[in-house]
Amino acid sequence: MSRRRISGVVAALVTPLCWGATALAQGDPGAAAPQPDGAAPQAGGPAAEDVSGLDEPSPSRPPPAGRGVVWGVVTDTATREPLLDAQVSVVGTKLKAIADLDGRYRLELPPGIHQLRVWYEAHKPQRVQDVRVTAGQVVQVDVGLDPDQQTEEVIEVEFEPERASVAAQLLIRKNAAHVGDAVGAKEIAKTPDRNAAEAAKRIVGATVVDNRYVYVRGLGERYTNALLNGAPLPSPEPDRQAVPLDLFPSLVLSDITVVKTFTPDLPGDFVGGSVQVNTRELPTQFLFQASLSLGLNSQATFRDRLSYAGSGTDWLGIDGGARALPGEIPDYKVVRLGSKPGGGTITRDEMTTYGRAINSSMVTTRSFTPPNGSGSVVVGDTLKLGGEQRLGYIATLSYGRKFTPRAEEHTRAFLPAPQGGEPIPNVDTSTENIRDQVSWGTFASVTYNPDQNHKVTITGLHSRSSEDLASEINGNPLDGGSVFRDTLQRFISRALTLGQLQGEHRIGALDGGTLDWKASVSHASSDEPDTRETVYIRDDTSGAYSWDEGTLSGAHFFSNMTDVNYGGQLAYTQPLVRGDTPTRVKLGGLFNLREREFNARRFRFKQRPGSDPTILRQEPGQLFSDENIGTALELEEITRETDSYTANSDLYAGYVMTDAAITRWLRAVIGARIEASTLSLRAFDRYSPANPEIKAESDNVDLLPAANVIFKASSSSNVRLGVSRTLARPQLRELSSTLYQEGYSGMEAQGNPDLGRTSVVNADLRFEIFPTAGEVAAVSVFYKHFQDPIEEIIFPNGGRGRLSYVNAEAGHVAGVELELRKSLGFVTPLLKEVTALGNLTFVQSEVTIDPDDNEGGVTIESTPTHPLQGQSPFVVNLGLDYASESTGTSARLLYNVFGARLKRVGRKGLADEYEQPRHQIDLTLAQRLGEHIELKLAGENLIDAPIRVTKGSDGDEDKIASQYSVGTTVTLSAAFTY
Repeated sequence: MSRRRISGVVAALVTPLCWGATALAQGDPGAAAPQPDGAAPQAGGPAAEDVSGLDEPSPSRPPPAGRGVVWGVVTDTATREPLLDAQVSVVGTKLKAIADLDGRYRLELPPGIHQLRVWYEAHKPQRVQDVRVTAGQVVQVDVGLDPDQQTEEVIEVEFEPERASVAAQLLIRKNAAHVGDAVGAKEIAKTPDRNAAEAAKRIVGATVVDNRYVYVRGLGERYTNALLNGAPLPSPEPDRQAVPLDLFPSLVLSDITVVKTFTPDLPGDFVGGSVQVNTRELPTQFLFQASLSLGLNSQATFRDRLSYAGSGTDWLGIDGGARALPGEIPDYKVVRLGSKPGGGTITRDEMTTYGRAINSSMVTTRSFTPPNGSGSVVVGDTLKLGGEQRLGYIATLSYGRKFTPRAEEHTRAFLPAPQGGEPIPNVDTSTENIRDQVSWGTFASVTYNPDQNHKVTITGLHSRSSEDLASEINGNPLDGGSVFRDTLQRFISRALTLGQLQGEHRIGALDGGTLDWKASVSHASSDEPDTRETVYIRDDTSGAYSWDEGTLSGAHFFSNMTDVNYGGQLAYTQPLVRGDTPTRVKLGGLFNLREREFNARRFRFKQRPGSDPTILRQEPGQLFSDENIGTALELEEITRETDSYTANSDLYAGYVMTDAAITRWLRAVIGARIEASTLSLRAFDRYSPANPEIKAESDNVDLLPAANVIFKASSSSNVRLGVSRTLARPQLRELSSTLYQEGYSGMEAQGNPDLGRTSVVNADLRFEIFPTAGEVAAVSVFYKHFQDPIEEIIFPNGGRGRLSYVNAEAGHVAGVELELRKSLGFVTPLLKEVTALGNLTFVQSEVTIDPDDNEGGVTIESTPTHPLQGQSPFVVNLGLDYASESTGTSARLLYNVFGARLKRVGRKGLADEYEQPRHQIDLTLAQRLGEHIELKLAGENLIDAPIRVTKGSDGDEDKIASQYSVGTTVTLSAAFTY
């Protein structure tokens, strides 16, 4: 096949997909054409041989119930060669198909008489009139296109290819301007994945941490950005800027694409990659879909779990006010004899009133754990308004509740040996908890097309998730200390609300130039109301437990965070050269204004001076009673001077780039982006405005050049080379001087206002081959050099030290990625419906911290040289996929494992902590029943391998720092589609 045809594919597909165009045309694309001589409708024509690698085995296979099939071959009438990627659309609808490597297409249509339009670059478009479709029948329509020798070669596209299928994703990838990998909605449907985070781990080089954060090529969340339909997403997390992708149910997804090489039209905080979440396309006809699922977890379902009295709206992921800060608590600091703003001091009686108001149950109970459950509804349609006008809509609503255990959770703390050598075990703890997790969301999109040259879309999304936790930690000090029992009650609710308005316009007067624009506003929030913790210490003599009056014992913690983003983007693409070597120039700009506010208040009960100490032996239900408040216990507020901060982070960017086919087989995408960023973070004492504020401010301008070269080695293979400069910015929590601590036995952490951004130079080389429309093999090599990478360190501060962050000197990452997707029909025809899937990533990284770097003259105690945090040395995804169109049966077996990755740096004398490899096997079986119903049985984490963190990367069993399992989950779901 000639390179000329391949360049035609690039011209036809890269334009709408990579450059945001809806069409680039000359003349009247809607003009009727006579039925071509090459068209040959044949009802029930001869069966074609198998087309290996397509989503289905043959384009002439029988249609689904209630529909008919039109298939055929598109060829060049002069050369009789098949036309790869010729576009076949149904006039008057958005139904479309793209011809495969042999020029074959397939359309599944409702009964009736249809008109087809067939188009290929540098050929005369043709229309096939009066194609009659009958339910249950197959019609073969072969089409020959005449080369257009007289008119200028133009690019004429009336639609964007459907993105959800495997073939579409590979076709998009083959013709993209960058190195990237994706998983589409049809792939996700074959897995047990319920949200975008779970689906993303199927992508080459991607791992998911804490079931919500995506690491690309093993790099941590600060090195990855997230976009929704091309617009930056805010984060509802107070302590990180990474977007938790579990907020997006798989129901609303068209695909998730991870872009791995930078182009100037992407945000510059791009190192590992850019995770692009694309929502569902509008249906071409009325769609109604409903699904229900029920899941059983081997370590949670039907068991009694630790619980506590919550709110009546917890099932919605919202606290109904039961945990809210009481209205009796004033806005000023609540301490005995504290000053009031209007004069006077707080009296003892007022302190008693405040204490009784804030006092809430410290008692845990036992609750029955029901099965996991979820449900969803989708409705959509596209309406004809007359002429070329179309109005399409889609709306979804989904809800899910699951119970995630940490079964048999054990942790061990270590102390460094006095003379070096092996670390000394210090404290063993065991924890019991099952997390009650709720997630629900709604998504709606409306698109108006006044004609085929213009499109305006408005999108709204609200997603909420919550985690309700009651845990009991039993600690056994190994150094002679007292046994303790730590009880925690915690509820966290996160929400994201987003509105987006976007438009795409083709301007005929400017020779088919295209204008894209987006405007968005979003509100992210995190609410943690009344986290309660209490600690009891055992008397070694009597064996009785007594309440411990520590900083976090008897504590009540309230925090809330809001993050508001306003954004806008504008891009214009101008074709300069058409034909076999098309060239386009794209320029655009972006602004993103971000406002964050964080507030926390901390309270604790302490023993009242002179009270009877034997009262402290009472259980929490008796001790924390209103009768004891003001007599045995008194309240005090321990809110810190840095527990409130505000932040403004503004970004302005402009870019210019060119996408030029230098020859028919060589393409270059070159350009540069300028980003001007300002950041102002102000941590302040909410009760003493006169106290000095702690500020972090920066004002930077960065030039980010990028060059990507694509060499078409053959009609089905590419060699890609990319070089760029990008950056990573510190997260707001890493800049804030606010102290925070994860529980009684956790380590304090504090940000560093002096952190600077990280500069990264990236180089990528990939060879990829697409043997058929559904197959791919690829090898990638990449290298990244980091200047001033941001790393976690430890400063001496008491027994455990304090976590903070510094800019290390330098670091690097080097790796290899291997990918294969291949039908097994070449082994034996019996396996033609089985596809093998596999991707492997191998990475080596290192970062160096100057041990003499210090804060206030205090030497850093962390390991000076180690891998980048969160970096996995290898990631493996393997799978087998089976799909039978004749029986409606499908199955998928998946395997995933990652290499030991650095979780936390160690102090001097203590090794770093590594999360050890964990093998996971998932199995999904699906069966279609008739035309409208599908049943699916999914088994997740079938071998239930434990999650283990050890001191050192070698996984020594004697140095386990923590270990637990999450159980095996089996889910049965049913879906109805009309």
